[in-house]
Amino acid sequence: MKSGLLDLAGNSDLLIIGEVHGTQEVPRVVLGLLTDLAATGYGALAMEMPESERGQLLQCLTGEVAPPPLFGHSDFRDGRGNAQALSLLVQAAQMGWQILCFDVAPTTPIFAWADRDRGMSENLLGQWEKDCPGRKVLAVCGNFHSRLVPPTEHTEFWPSFAYSVQQARPNLAVNSVNVVFHGGEFYNGEVRAFGNGGEPNFGDPELRPANRLGHTIDLHLPHATAATFLDGV
Repeated sequence: MKSGLLDLAGNSDLLIIGEVHGTQEVPRVVLGLLTDLAATGYGALAMEMPESERGQLLQCLTGEVAPPPLFGHSDFRDGRGNAQALSLLVQAAQMGWQILCFDVAPTTPIFAWADRDRGMSENLLGQWEKDCPGRKVLAVCGNFHSRLVPPTEHTEFWPSFAYSVQQARPNLAVNSVNVVFHGGEFYNGEVRAFGNGGEPNFGDPELRPANRLGHTIDLHLPHATAATFLDGV
């Protein structure tokens, strides 16, 4: 499984991991790739976190200030600002990776899904050019944002972030991985359960051809554990 991801990364300038927010497994998978990816030209870890909070986050990773608002208490959490993601970012920064935050600021007027995703692509490309030119980028975002192929049915959730990056920079090799869990739980507002994906006895992690969501490839994992948060939730 890991060798397949590294092969795909080697053929990419931007490799996007599409997730369901709020699991502990995705940060672990990403952390396990960083050393090998750094040796093949990767230098930035980009997260679907508000670009307006990036300055405070970078200071937080060195222990200078408290975590930014995304990681604080909220009446609703979509799973992104969890303790496992923050631990990943701390370790990535210590390993010398640049940290990019490409979501639009919470105060940005959003009129449609595509407006936000286009803004996300502009943020990523701007930070990439400024802070990590000449290096490849590993990005993590929700798996609707990471689609590269238009859906067959009409949907308001298109064009995606990944597609917008590819359209803006057609010279970049962009690939995406959709993480598919076969059981367990994730956190989005509350702890929620995954279905079994039709395979209740699914075993080892496995790469498979992409299914309906329009990614380059799907990464199937047997079980998800709901993320936890800094205040103990």
